[in-house]
Amino acid sequence: MRLKDKVAIVTGGANGMGRSTAVLFAREGAKVVVGDVDDAAGAKLAAEVEAAGGTLTYQRCDVSDEAQVAALVATAERVFGKLDTIFNNAGIEQQVTPSHEVTADLFDRVIGINLKGTFFGCKHAIPALLRNGGGTIVNNSSVSAFANVGGNISYASSKGAIMSMTRVLAIEYARRNIRVNAINPGVIDTDMNRRNKALSTDPDAVEEKWRTITPMGRMGTGEEIAETVLYLASDQSSFVTGIGLLIDGGRVAT
Repeated sequence: MRLKDKVAIVTGGANGMGRSTAVLFAREGAKVVVGDVDDAAGAKLAAEVEAAGGTLTYQRCDVSDEAQVAALVATAERVFGKLDTIFNNAGIEQQVTPSHEVTADLFDRVIGINLKGTFFGCKHAIPALLRNGGGTIVNNSSVSAFANVGGNISYASSKGAIMSMTRVLAIEYARRNIRVNAINPGVIDTDMNRRNKALSTDPDAVEEKWRTITPMGRMGTGEEIAETVLYLASDQSSFVTGIGLLIDGGRVAT
């Protein structure tokens, strides 16, 4: 087991990539604390993991609220005695919109959840990791930090900033035994992307576009993302810090 006796937090862990990661973490021996705003999905996930013999605690957490993120970290330490890793995964999309039509409220909402939520996760996890002698942070950025097709300025801005944040923290805490990395998913088969497709006037064309811009010709899966997060969270990547690992089916290579 690659996370035996470890304690992990996954934000936005009730659905999508976060859910797949939480399930894998538990299967690999971690005691997992999941934060999300989807209470029904969170409770269902906790029951499924416990039934499979794993350990997972769900707690409601809106990552745009710093106090709730701090409380999530406090729960991990109170219930399980320490924190070894956090996957700052929670995020929302922006519907494709011409950039000059994006409202300040929309921009602030996306930045507040995607970027500030990641900042709050890092800010409050780091003291807990230091108390434990070190650990790992994995931030969910996006292929949009490197390659883009336009129409998602708030989302791309948030994800590009997460990459900068990741590098800052990796350098700052490298000698204190905290490794900080990011993943950069391409088009993944998640509820978020299904919502984006459904909002289009031609959903089939949207999916075909996703396949066309991905050299491997398909969408990635939540399980493929989870395996990559596990690599960065575990001792398998013990000499890796400050990177953004692309999981994009070759898109940025084109």
